[in-house]
Amino acid sequence: MLDFIQEYDVAILDFLNGLGVVKTDPFWLFITKKYVWIPFFVILFFFAFKKFSKKQILIILIVGVIMLGLVLGLTEIVKNVIVRDRPCNNSALDGLFREVIHPKSYSFYSGHAATSVAVTAYFISLLHKQFKLIYVMILWSVMFMFSRLYFAAHYPSDILVGILVGFLIARIFVFIVRRRLR
Repeated sequence: MLDFIQEYDVAILDFLNGLGVVKTDPFWLFITKKYVWIPFFVILFFFAFKKFSKKQILIILIVGVIMLGLVLGLTEIVKNVIVRDRPCNNSALDGLFREVIHPKSYSFYSGHAATSVAVTAYFISLLHKQFKLIYVMILWSVMFMFSRLYFAAHYPSDILVGILVGFLIARIFVFIVRRRLR
């Protein structure tokens, strides 16, 4: 079963990674960096401050930071238990992918996918009534995740599991925040 998944992972990744061209590498290198998205979140918080009380914002932020810490911590634990090499670091796949970056940590599951989906689902669930433009966060999340496939830093299954983990954790924390805000 795992060989079957690995075959599809490699085939799908080969296709997606093959879409890359050298001219777009700088754009995707920019997109894949976590700190690049800070201005986006500053704008989001600016609008949130206009709609919510300081106490509500504080609860949303504190719970959001705890959620993010949990997602990041769980991701690192799972990566170090599963110990799956990234496609760009897998010697059995040398020469198959267009490799631009070589992250050192393990592949399963994608922290970029888990964190971006968790943050996106969390804020959309809490703020969609106040800010219709918040759905733009989905585009951020998709671009962030695709950058990992573009660089062969993750297999598609790493991304899919990261999406699932991020979404489930976000749903739990949205439930917690909504109870606290009542």
